[in-house]
Amino acid sequence: MCWGWLTQRELLVFWRDEARLGPFAELAVPLPYFVVLLGCWLIYYDAEYALHRALYQDRPFWSRPAYLLHNLRQFALLVLMPVVLIATQQTLTRFAPEMTRSDLYRLASLAVVPVLILLMPLAMKPLLGLMSMPAGRVRDQLTAVAERLNFRCTDFLLWPTHGAVANAMIVGLLPRVRYVVFTDRILEELPPDELDAVFGHEVGHARHGHIWLYTGFLALSLSVLAALLLFLGQQLDRVTPVPRAYATWLGLVPVLLLASYMFVVFGLLSRRCERQADVFGCKAVSCVNPACEGHDDATVYARGGSAICPTGIRTFTRALERVAQMNGFGGPVAEERPAIVRMLQGLWAWLRAWQHSPMPRRVMFLFTLLDKPDEEPRFQRRLAWFKWVLMLALATALLTLGQAVGWKELFDAM
Repeated sequence: MCWGWLTQRELLVFWRDEARLGPFAELAVPLPYFVVLLGCWLIYYDAEYALHRALYQDRPFWSRPAYLLHNLRQFALLVLMPVVLIATQQTLTRFAPEMTRSDLYRLASLAVVPVLILLMPLAMKPLLGLMSMPAGRVRDQLTAVAERLNFRCTDFLLWPTHGAVANAMIVGLLPRVRYVVFTDRILEELPPDELDAVFGHEVGHARHGHIWLYTGFLALSLSVLAALLLFLGQQLDRVTPVPRAYATWLGLVPVLLLASYMFVVFGLLSRRCERQADVFGCKAVSCVNPACEGHDDATVYARGGSAICPTGIRTFTRALERVAQMNGFGGPVAEERPAIVRMLQGLWAWLRAWQHSPMPRRVMFLFTLLDKPDEEPRFQRRLAWFKWVLMLALATALLTLGQAVGWKELFDAM
C-alpha cells in the first residue's frame, strides 16, 4: 500500500499545466514483486541445478544467465505482455482522453484481444525461444500422423528446456498461424506410439474447435461481467451514492467475481474439453478393428480419427500417466497416512488440475470405454449440449443486461 501511494505521489509529470501520473507509471506499482521474483529465480537456480544433476548426469543444464532468461521469457509472455497493454490503455486515457472517448478507439480496444489471440503464435516463437523441429525420424513421424488425421499446421516447434518441462501444446486459431510445440524432454522420453497419442490429443483440441470455443466463451463472459457490474452500479447509484472511501475497495469486487467465475465455470468447460481431446488422442492411435489385441507394423490405423480400439485407449493412457510422472503429478497417496491427510492431498491434486481434472479420473473414464464403447458417443452428445447451452445462456444474459443498462452505456464502459 505504501509503495503504491508513493508511486502515485512521486511519478508525476506536468501536462497542459496539470500534474498527472507519468506515462506507463502503472508498471512501477508491481516493481517490488518483479524484484522479489527475480531474487527467487536466482535462489531457485542452485536447487534446480542440483536436482537436475542428480536425475540427469549426462544432460547439460542452463547456465545461470540462461536460466534467468528462460524464466523471463515465460514471464514476459504470460504476465508482462497483458500488464503492458493495460498500462498503455491507462496512459492513453490520461494523456489523450478525447481519443479514448471516440468510437474508433473503442472498436479498436474490443478488436485488440481477438487480434492478439490470432497473432499470439507469432509472438510466442521468439519470446519462448522456440525453434523449428529439425528434420529426422520424429518430424517425419509427426508429419505422417498429421496427414492421417487431416490436420494442418504451419510448423512443428521444439521448445528447449534442458529437460525441465515435459509438455506439448497447440497454439493458433488458423492453420496458417498454427504451431504444435513439443518440449525436448517429451520428445526424448516418450516411445513413438505414445508420442503419436499425445500429438493426437493436441490435434483433438483443434478438431473440436476448443480454441475457438475458449475465445468466444471469454469474450462473452467478459462482456456479461461488464454489463452486470454496470447494472449493479446503476442500481446502487439510484439507492444511495457510494462514499468515496469505499469506491477503491469496491474495485476488488469485479476482480474476485471474475476469478471465482473462471475457476468454477471455465474450469467446468475446460475439464470436459480435455476429456474430449483425450478421447481423440485414443482415436489417433487406434486401428479399424474395435476388438484388436495389439498393433504391429502391418496395422491399418483409422484415418481422420474415425475409430477407437482397445489398444489405442491403452496406448494413450500409458502416455498420459508417463507425462504425469515426468511432471511430478499423479503419485500414489500412501494408505498409512491419516484420512485427513489423504483427503487434503486429494483436494490439492484436484486444485492443481482444475483445468484438466486429476489424472486418475481421466484414466478411469478412458478405461470405461473398453467395456462400454457406447459411452463415447453418449459423452460427445452430452458435451455438445453443454457447450450450446452454456454459450446460449451467456448470449441471452448479455442481451438482457444490454437492454437493461443501455447498449451505448455498455459500449462506453467496455
